[in-house]
Amino acid sequence: MNAHVIIVTASIAAYMGIIILIGLSSARLSRWTMEDYHMGGREFRAFVLFSTIFGANISAVTLIGVPGGAYHLGWVMWPYFVTSWAWLTPLLFFVVGSRAWLLGKKRGYMTLGEVVGGRWRSPALAVLISLVLIFYTLPYLMTGLIAGGRILGALTDGYFPIWVGELVVALVVVTYLLLGGMRGAAWVNTFQTMVFLFGCLGIFLILASALGGPSEATRRIQEDFPALLSRANMSWQRFFSYGLIVGVSPVLFPQVFMRLLTGRDPKALKQMMIVFPAPAFFVMFLMAMVGMWGRAAIPGLEGAQSDNILPLLLVQYAPVWIMGVLGAAVFAAIMSTMDVQLLSVTTMITRDILSRSRLRHGTDRDMVRISRGLVIVLTVTAFVLALFNPLGIIRIVEFAFAGIACLLAPTIAALYWKRCTTQAAFWSILTSQFVLLALTFGWLPSELSFGFLPGLPAMAVGLLALVVVTFLTSQADDEGTEDYFNLFGTGEPSVAADPSVSKAGA
Repeated sequence: MNAHVIIVTASIAAYMGIIILIGLSSARLSRWTMEDYHMGGREFRAFVLFSTIFGANISAVTLIGVPGGAYHLGWVMWPYFVTSWAWLTPLLFFVVGSRAWLLGKKRGYMTLGEVVGGRWRSPALAVLISLVLIFYTLPYLMTGLIAGGRILGALTDGYFPIWVGELVVALVVVTYLLLGGMRGAAWVNTFQTMVFLFGCLGIFLILASALGGPSEATRRIQEDFPALLSRANMSWQRFFSYGLIVGVSPVLFPQVFMRLLTGRDPKALKQMMIVFPAPAFFVMFLMAMVGMWGRAAIPGLEGAQSDNILPLLLVQYAPVWIMGVLGAAVFAAIMSTMDVQLLSVTTMITRDILSRSRLRHGTDRDMVRISRGLVIVLTVTAFVLALFNPLGIIRIVEFAFAGIACLLAPTIAALYWKRCTTQAAFWSILTSQFVLLALTFGWLPSELSFGFLPGLPAMAVGLLALVVVTFLTSQADDEGTEDYFNLFGTGEPSVAADPSVSKAGA
């Protein structure tokens, strides 16, 4: 092991140690209740709420996928991600989050399945939504491990194989989640978000300086790869469809939706929404530019190999003494999403699925033990899948984001449209998911997507099904629509959750 590897490894190890210490500190305040382990007592103020939600959005996609995509597609990767994400996403945080937060406060809801299923008193709908979310969250979770493996391998010049980096990320995330649950994740994410933001700026400045400054680096791209400075490598259909999908899906990510319910009051949610756009624009711009410049600095990468462009640039141009610190910033982005992805999936399994089995009679302490066990099982599953080293990260998240975005129509309808029926929500989900899977895997001709990403026609079909079936069906008398919507107009104290949707919230 040479000095380069020792310095990088020691820096990253020190960072991981700090993360674990924060998890240990949060464990002292943890209580053996589902509300505390999964929701942190719903006590987070604006700064922590922003850090946790922003951290949950900034993942391997930002530091691995975006630079890797910009390597092939150019500057357009920046507007590709933030055209709608930086403003539509925080707007939806408030549109969906304000009412979901109130339901969480008054009925104890924790998951999207409970919020939508509770609207029509439909346990089956709650289970369906959670199964869809789990199906798409697992591959997204896997991207964090893949990114961790590639980062550590590249920063140490191949000294550590990819699986070692994946294992390190998995072990550290599991450790502080088992110790502190949502509170531990929130405290860690607050630290990680600060490390990540300053780290991104440091990465950009160091690499820009090493490449001769932003003007010189861009001039080289204009001379050698002029198409990267235009939208020539991307059709308008793909640009539009992905912009919409990226804009609407984050509010429904289980790792984000749960955190919208953890704020102390609606004021914290509004403050977070106002702050969110600026750092979103800032971070994506820096990473897209670095990835594009990398095409001239390290040419010849093909396909998913470009996902390694950021660590390759750091190895080639960053001083050894600072490389580990910048590497820690990359790990911060990866783990700040992975931790709450794991926690959110365990919440959906325990609240929406296991609560309908004989385990519904278990105590809070029993359910927390089960949740911790599920964290381990899910991490092992994601680790095994990541070892197969699948397609590039952007390809994986395009599929996952689209599947989750298809749930927006029934979610908005549940919160705002009294006339909408249970059958309409079911058909919206089933038809949209079928169209997405059929177009993605070739069961339907690709021409039916008209050049758009499969997620856009899937969303359109789901919305059409929601509207048509709503007006073809009538509401059942026992769906509880009036009781549900009355909660949005009253200042009553918390009431018990609908037992037909969630035993755990009662």
